Amino acid sequence: MKIKPVALSVAAVFILSSCVSTDPLKKNKETLIGCAIGTGIGALLGNYIAGKDGIGYGAAAGAAIGCTIGYDAQKKREALDALAKAEDLNIQYTSISTSSEPQAGILINSTDSELTGTDVEKYADYQQVGMAASISSDNDTMFVSGSAVATQKAKIQFQKLSQIYKDSAANILITGHTDSSGSEKLNQKLSEDRARYVAQIFNEAGIQSERLYFQGAGESQPIAANIDEISKSQNRRVEIVEIEGKPDQLFAYSSKQKSNLAYLSRRSQERVMSITPTDNTSKKSAIETAPTDIDLANLSQIEVNKLLKPVTLKVASVDFGGKPMTEMTSNFAQLVGERKDNSFALFSKAYASEISNLNCIVEGQRVDGEIKNLATGKPYQKSDYNTADYLPGMNGTVWVEKINGHFIGLTPIAVISNGGAAVASPDIKIWKDFDNSKAQKMPSYQVSSAIETYYGETGLLYRVFSRDDNAPVRCMDIVMPIDRSARAIAGKLYYEKSKTVYEVNFEPKLL
Repeated sequence: MKIKPVALSVAAVFILSSCVSTDPLKKNKETLIGCAIGTGIGALLGNYIAGKDGIGYGAAAGAAIGCTIGYDAQKKREALDALAKAEDLNIQYTSISTSSEPQAGILINSTDSELTGTDVEKYADYQQVGMAASISSDNDTMFVSGSAVATQKAKIQFQKLSQIYKDSAANILITGHTDSSGSEKLNQKLSEDRARYVAQIFNEAGIQSERLYFQGAGESQPIAANIDEISKSQNRRVEIVEIEGKPDQLFAYSSKQKSNLAYLSRRSQERVMSITPTDNTSKKSAIETAPTDIDLANLSQIEVNKLLKPVTLKVASVDFGGKPMTEMTSNFAQLVGERKDNSFALFSKAYASEISNLNCIVEGQRVDGEIKNLATGKPYQKSDYNTADYLPGMNGTVWVEKINGHFIGLTPIAVISNGGAAVASPDIKIWKDFDNSKAQKMPSYQVSSAIETYYGETGLLYRVFSRDDNAPVRCMDIVMPIDRSARAIAGKLYYEKSKTVYEVNFEPKLL
């Protein structure tokens, strides 16, 4: 027997009205979005499965699912707002949505911003699956200095926070963030220990340890430059990420955050401000400081040297035929573009046009942590990727280039399309004075690397840092294509010679 579409459509409208209730539109933003998207997707699926007779049924089912997720997010945000007001906390929210298309990835967007223009149509079928809440305090330090133990006041706040999430059936990731005081390595470990501490409080509230994950981002994802106490307090934060579905969604969220160009931009600006403080930056919060306040191109060589890791090699082990580095800036981030589809900055619109100009050797390596499960303490790493999950030409492949007679290979290069994260760290293989007529099977040098990626609208900034201080190569900046072209868009290789940093063009191609 076929169910009448009209009756089903009425049922869908009934469910929608029960979700929305009589509260003002502004207070029901998450619910309305969830209901509307759920109804639309349900109607499309119903039509696909059962033709016109299935439209109403699909709309009703979709509305029920969409309303539930939207309603839960709305009620959780209301509870968090009440906690923030009572405890004098700062909480910023981010909605997390996914598409019915498996390869579409996730959408991260501030709940205080709205999609406009072509984005409205582009993300029409995205449905909210979770929310991230970033929590900080202007007036109080949450943790004892240098310790993973919360202050007594903060411990009570975390316990109250855990009560808001205690009935959640979703997976939860707790990420710790610090300011830039102290070493990056120490800050990463400290932030991880603090995230684990909060996760244990959530576990004590009744949330299963198997569904709890923690991560220490250290100082790698600043939302403000660490130039004053106000800005530092914004960076000292705990982020609670709740996403329905498999833990893979948490990994996708974390990956997208790591490859967010806005964080790279803020770190670059802070690096320069650390040696060139201005009256402008000292008078207002760093979050309000425009990137144009700092002229990167006119820094003196002395100032540049302050930002560089000490050059130690007296003689180059491999001469790549480059020239001494004269500028600390590059145009690589501009070539990559501001953002990739379905990736929005978490913070103010002031960052939307801010692009980093520092090259890898001046910027230095970022130190962040892996997602770990509270039950096992082990890192979570998705491993069952299909070829379609990777960016074209980056599914464990080899990229090579010959420079000044030396053959250089990077393998394996593996970058997933959902977020642009590198899921492998390639070896840097160098065949010195390579001769095609001779069998040179073993490379002259084989160096392990650390990888950073930043995903933009038109390319991928692929940063390679040598893990060996005495290696022939210090770092590489490579702009990789995100289409199907088989050669890098641009690139530079940085090395040492006569206690000087040299640079040479490096644009590898897919082997």
